[in-house]
Amino acid sequence: MRRALSVMLLTTADHWRGSGISYAKIARGLLERGHRVSLIVSSDALAAQYSELGIAAQQLALRHTGVREVFALHAAARENDTDVVIVDKPRDVRLAAWVGLMRPMRTVIRYNRVGGQRRARFVDRWTASRASAALYQSEYIRTKALGELPLLRKLESFVIPNGYDAGAMGSTTAPREQWRASHRIAPGEFVVVSAGFAEAAKRFDLSVDALALLGDRGISATLVFCGDGPCRAELEERARMGRVKTLCLGVQSPADTLSTIAAADVLAHPSPVEIFGNVLAEAMALGTPIIAMRSGGNPEMLGDDCTSSILLSQGTPETFATAIAELHASPERRRALATAARERIATVFPLSLMIDRYDAMLQEIVGERTVAS
Repeated sequence: MRRALSVMLLTTADHWRGSGISYAKIARGLLERGHRVSLIVSSDALAAQYSELGIAAQQLALRHTGVREVFALHAAARENDTDVVIVDKPRDVRLAAWVGLMRPMRTVIRYNRVGGQRRARFVDRWTASRASAALYQSEYIRTKALGELPLLRKLESFVIPNGYDAGAMGSTTAPREQWRASHRIAPGEFVVVSAGFAEAAKRFDLSVDALALLGDRGISATLVFCGDGPCRAELEERARMGRVKTLCLGVQSPADTLSTIAAADVLAHPSPVEIFGNVLAEAMALGTPIIAMRSGGNPEMLGDDCTSSILLSQGTPETFATAIAELHASPERRRALATAARERIATVFPLSLMIDRYDAMLQEIVGERTVAS
């Protein structure tokens, strides 16, 4: 028999993109299924964004894994009578493990580490022993995690891809002409957008260098970058040196990010380390053709047959420039990719299916066996 549960979603993430977006969808979906949800965050950025979206979130000072932090989280778990906590950052895993010693609750590790550094810091033998299950957003990251951290094999394993409401995404975007006019971009200008956290591993330098090559070939295009991070200034300087027309918008609201992606002609996403990229889903839903790497979780998300995107096996400025030039020359190809991508995200990754699977996972973890198809 299905039962309503008290679920805590805990994240000490600093940035909205990624965990913040996913937790918003999970919180709303589980509430609609009749569960009680407590959303616990530590950063001002996430607290402010959830408030703007009308999602109740409690902000706690969780900068460390000390006694104060453990007792603060324990108080929240006790107040909400938490049955299950879902965690997704190394600090979250440790905090939940300590709180689990003080009250009965199940812990689900939502694994999202893609880098090769300090893997042991994500989970160790003790914190893994305190968890009930591990949740992965793609088969790619489950295989990678179990290979790098064999101790995770002892946990019950679930693969639940992110889900999306394509119609809702499209309803919040500004008209293409309005967006371009507001940023002084000509209606006929070819716009390439890249979006994400500006760090070296994301390889946004390839987007810049690809547009520099296009300029050398006589193809005029503007690169729009949404996001911030340690490499932003370097990317801006790289664009200046390469004489690339660039608009760096920094961190935007969710609605503004969607409007930017919708107004572009192509999304160039050179990151080779995506688990299940939200920006790819946004472009799919909005009908912006995608050029991405054939790596990480991208083939699972986009399909491996290149009917809904262009997937590149080699990540170089030349390969990205060639793919962008192909789409620049063929509006028909752009339309075909956009149509296939919209259909794929609506049929393969609907938000309702993701919530069904989360609900079924929670019931199974607490002993109420159900299966979501």
